Amino acid sequence: MSGVEDKETLGQRIRRVRTQQGLSLAKVVGSDVSRAFLNQVEMGKARPSIRVLRIIAERLGTEVEYLLEGRTAGIERELALEKGRVLLARGEPKRALLALRPAIATYDWPLGTDARLAQAEALIALGRRDEGLAVLAKERNEIELHNDHHRRDRMQLIERGEHFRFSGDAVDKHLRMADRAQRLGNNHDELEHYRAARVLLEAGAEATGPKET
Repeated sequence: MSGVEDKETLGQRIRRVRTQQGLSLAKVVGSDVSRAFLNQVEMGKARPSIRVLRIIAERLGTEVEYLLEGRTAGIERELALEKGRVLLARGEPKRALLALRPAIATYDWPLGTDARLAQAEALIALGRRDEGLAVLAKERNEIELHNDHHRRDRMQLIERGEHFRFSGDAVDKHLRMADRAQRLGNNHDELEHYRAARVLLEAGAEATGPKET
């Protein structure tokens, strides 16, 4: 990231990306908000809601995270989500909460919502039901906005406090290989092994697993 981008405000960053792509104010806002409002945002005289910011980010072909902070969510937050999910499925909600922290604050769909659903599940598993339900209540509108049946069903399961624990040889192998990738500084391989472990955990399936070398 350049020093210029580090010092940019939200409005300046939106204007730079918009002009770089040759887009007019009208093209970016469509019928969702007024051109005058976006102009005010770019001049730093108004601040958009997260809903409007998502619309702007989508039209600009970027992420909310980049517009807000000058950087994308990146692999670190995806990795945090997968680690948290794996720990949850293994019955370790306290460790899951710690692992999820880097992903919980992101506004990008669906990563942020998935992280907060996992956060709610961990809180409920720890006996902090009111806190967990409060997190779910905030995510409900976002899930309904996207008409996402899968996440709606998952939210209902979490509200009922339903979860499972599973540990198998295949999962353990993937986790060992994820640890090895982390030590080698290979984030992409680490993420893939956590994803594989999570898929096995959520499916509750026994499998042979990867061959360790």
